[in-house]
Order: sequence, then C-alpha cells, then structure tokens
Amino acid sequence: MDSALEQAIEPGACPHLAMLLSSPDAVAPTLASFYALGAKRNGWLFHRSRAGHSEDDRASLRAAGLDVDALEAAGRMVFSEISTGISVQDYVHAWEPELEAALARGYDAAWWARFPIGPDAEIIDRSVAYDAAWDAHFHDKPCVSLCLFIVGDVERDHRTAQIAATHDRVLS
Repeated sequence: MDSALEQAIEPGACPHLAMLLSSPDAVAPTLASFYALGAKRNGWLFHRSRAGHSEDDRASLRAAGLDVDALEAAGRMVFSEISTGISVQDYVHAWEPELEAALARGYDAAWWARFPIGPDAEIIDRSVAYDAAWDAHFHDKPCVSLCLFIVGDVERDHRTAQIAATHDRVLS
C-alpha cells in the first residue's frame, strides 16, 4: 500500500484521490499509510470520523501502526467528528480555520481523509455532490485528500467511472 500511495502522491503535489477497497479490513492500514506519508512530507493530518466513532478510528489506526498519540500530542494530527447529515457547504468549509492555522504554523499541506463510504449504493451516490464540491474548492489549495470507498467486485467498474468524475485519480 505504501508504494501505491507514494507513486500516486508526488512530493509537493496536492491531489484529490479516491481509493476503492474490497473490504473494511483494508481501511485502517490504508489510512495509516496515507497519514504516515503525510507526516513524512511535513503534512498536517486531519481525519474525519463519523459522529461517535473517533475513538474507534484512533484505535484502528494505532493497531495499524500509526503513532496517533504522538502525532496528536505534537499538534500534527486532528480528529473531527461529523454527522452523515452534514450539508455540502459545511462538509467543505467547516474545517478551514484549522487548516489555515496549521499552514500558518509551517506545515506544507493538509493531508485529509474521512471514514469510508459504501458499500451501500445509495450512500456512494449521495457522496458525489460532496466530492464534487470538495474537488472544486480545494483543487488549487495545499490539501492532499484521500476518499475511501468500499465497493464489491460486481460494481467496481461502474463505481470507478462514477468516482473518477470527481477525483484526480482512482486507486484500487
């Protein structure tokens, strides 16, 4: 996983990536690799958890080998909870004051990721508007974004095309 992310995220680049995963078991190792790479590249790490799940996310990332406690203690990583009913506007803009403060402290970019979407087709379909707004707003800003989607093999081709419309690159 590390090499796929390193190849997809060139130093200094700020892509909006999507990754298709077959199983929830791949989420924590993927996010741990992403955040470790971000820390290595002077990134400020921002993780969005579903409301009530930040402690579970921290534990999963710790188990996957990420030193969450040290990153948080150093101010390099932040967890934020959101409800699934958040508006598109709030989804895109609510964390910007924290981003601006982190950049002012000397970080090169935010490395942002959220909880995975899917495999429920309705939720994946609903995410399109959020990802389109995110992509439009952060296209030229110092923000490396990773959106994870859990998809079945049957829907993979359809979902790849749908997700690619709002992301710079889709990884599998």
